[in-house]
Amino acid sequence: MKKIQLIGALIVLSIFSSCSKENEVPNLDAINAPGNITATMDIKPDNSGDVVIRPSGEGLTQFQIFYGDGTTEPGIVNPGGTITHTFLEGTFQVKVVGTTLNGKTSEVTMPLTVTYIAPTDLVANIAPVPSNSLGITVSATANLENGFKVYFGEDPNETPVTFLQGDVITHFYTNAGTYQVKVVATTGGAASVEVIQPVTVTVPVLINLPLDFESATLPYSFTNFGGATATVADNANIGGIDTSAKVGKLIKGAGAQVWAGSFIELSNPIDFSVMKKMKMKVYSSNPGIVVKMKLENLADSSKNKEIDATLTTANSWQELTFDFNSINTTYTYQRVVVFFDFGVGGNGATYYFDDIKQSN
Repeated sequence: MKKIQLIGALIVLSIFSSCSKENEVPNLDAINAPGNITATMDIKPDNSGDVVIRPSGEGLTQFQIFYGDGTTEPGIVNPGGTITHTFLEGTFQVKVVGTTLNGKTSEVTMPLTVTYIAPTDLVANIAPVPSNSLGITVSATANLENGFKVYFGEDPNETPVTFLQGDVITHFYTNAGTYQVKVVATTGGAASVEVIQPVTVTVPVLINLPLDFESATLPYSFTNFGGATATVADNANIGGIDTSAKVGKLIKGAGAQVWAGSFIELSNPIDFSVMKKMKMKVYSSNPGIVVKMKLENLADSSKNKEIDATLTTANSWQELTFDFNSINTTYTYQRVVVFFDFGVGGNGATYYFDDIKQSN
C-alpha cells in the first residue's frame, strides 16, 4: 500500500514538472550575435552591371545588403538566398549585416569592383539617302554594348548623336565633300570600341519640272510597268514645235497590258498653287490614241489624279494639255506617270514625248 502511494506521488510530481516546462518563456537575451558573416559576389560577364550577391553566416534569421552605390534601401535576403543588383562601373563598399531573432547584428564590409569590357564585333552600316545625295543613314550592331554614338565628321567640336541597336539615324551634310564618320559602341563604363569610315556626299541632283531631257548629268530614271519601256533617246523627229536634241521614248511592247506605262519621280512636289494644268509634247504615227497623264503621291499611290487627252495628229509633234484644276491639293504629287494608247494592248508601237511642264 505504501508502495502504491509512493508511485502516485511521483506521477503527480512529474505532471507538475512537465507543465512548468511548457509554460517557460525562452530567454532571447541568451541568443548570441551572428557569426562568420561573409558573401560571394558574382559579376555577370555581359556588361549589364548585374551582380549576384549570396550572403552567408551563422545564427541569424535575415541579411541586409547595403550596396554602397547610393541606393537608399538595403536589399533583404533570407538565409540561403541571393539578390541581384545592377551597379555602374566603379569600386563599391558592400556592407552585409546579419540579424538574429533578438535583433543582435554582426556585419562585414567587402570591396566590389565592377569593370565593363569593351564591346566586340562592331559593324557600322552607312548608306546614302536615295532622295538626297547630301544625306546618309547610320545604324550599327555589336556585342556587349549598351548603345552607340556617331560623329559625322562635319564639325571638330560636334556633339555626337546617341542611338541604340535597331535605330537608324539620318544626317544631311551642309556641303559636298568626304567626311570621316566615326561610330562608337559604348558600355556603362570607360570601355568602348570604334570604327571610322569615310563617306563622300555630293550636291543633290534635282529633277523637277519642266522635264526636257536635255541634261547630260541628270539621271532621268524611268520606272516601267505592264510591258512598256521608256528611255531618254535622240529626237528622231526634229521639226515643228520640237527641235530639241533629246526626248523621251516609250515602246509599248507586243502583248503589253492595256495599262502599260512608265513614270519618273521628281525631287520636289509639284506646286499647284497657281498653275493647275500640265502640258506635254507627243509624237506618234497613230492619231486618235488616248494619252493619259497620272500624278501620284510618293508615299501613297492611291492619292492620285489622272487626266486623259487625245492625240489628233500623226507623224508630227502635238502639244497636249491635261487640266488638273480638280486635283486635291491637300496631297502632294511627285510622281509623273504617262500612258500611251491607254486601254489598248501593246503591239510594239513607239511613242515620243517631251517638255512636260505646268501652265495656266
